[in-house]
Amino acid sequence: MNKHFSRCLLALGLLMSGVIALNRTDNAVAKEINIQVSPASFEYDFDPGDTVSGEFTFVNRGDTAVAYETKAAPYQSTADDNGGQKVDYQTETDYTQIAKWITFSDNSKGTLAPGENVKIGFSITVPKDAPNSDKSGQYAVMLVESKTAGDQSSEGTSVAENAGVGPVIYAKINGVTRETAEIIKNDTDGFLFNPPITVSSIVKNTGNVHAKVSYIMRVFPFFGGESIYNNEENPSTVMVLPGSTRYYSLTWETAPPIGIYKVQSEVKIFDQVSKIEKLVIICPMWVLILIAVFIIAVIFWIVTRAKGRKAEA
Repeated sequence: MNKHFSRCLLALGLLMSGVIALNRTDNAVAKEINIQVSPASFEYDFDPGDTVSGEFTFVNRGDTAVAYETKAAPYQSTADDNGGQKVDYQTETDYTQIAKWITFSDNSKGTLAPGENVKIGFSITVPKDAPNSDKSGQYAVMLVESKTAGDQSSEGTSVAENAGVGPVIYAKINGVTRETAEIIKNDTDGFLFNPPITVSSIVKNTGNVHAKVSYIMRVFPFFGGESIYNNEENPSTVMVLPGSTRYYSLTWETAPPIGIYKVQSEVKIFDQVSKIEKLVIICPMWVLILIAVFIIAVIFWIVTRAKGRKAEA
């Protein structure tokens, strides 16, 4: 009897522990930060000595109050070893001096209740001796760092933190600029077992100012001149910083599971343009197996028939 009673107490204790843990997890999830800033970026052409002012909106879309603080940081972005993008908000270079030229309004620090928003003003003052020759491009990010308002709860729920989000500044100091680039890759696979069809590219900005790269993909049926996929009216675009490399891909997600298509890909950066056209075949493995079985069956039939005729002779 005592053993059964002890087991019941143990089971009840485990159940209560699970309920408490679940409740704490729910509290932690409820305190997750959901913030947004807009616009995502600003572009400027400066002369040395210029001053410009602007503002962006910071919105708390979560269900808990957040304390926030805004700061300017260097901005660098380049390709990583896995084909993605690596962003650096720490390293200062000749291309990130603009981070030191930014000041913010008094409301760049404070607390926002759920659903509230604030417009954060900023000013950029370009020094008269700003670099306008070899390092004409200047890049920074206006980071809004935030965390849930208040201290940790008495129950030990961790305080959610956000590393920071904010608009990127792409600036050019008018002077001697070099708009040069290299399109390293623009290609697609010619044979696929399954959709989708994807074109991929690699570009490198070898100039001293940022470049907006545009990507266009067109897909045509093997017999026909009218495209069945085309983003020409709204090309995909990305920004590539000086000295950095960018991987990018475009995908036709709704490609049928079998077919033969003519695929065109166009990449443009500065005055460099790469255009390709390639035949792409989508053929599932089961179709190849059926074809192989059919060929084997035909060969077997031909051999068998030839042997039969020889025997008759």
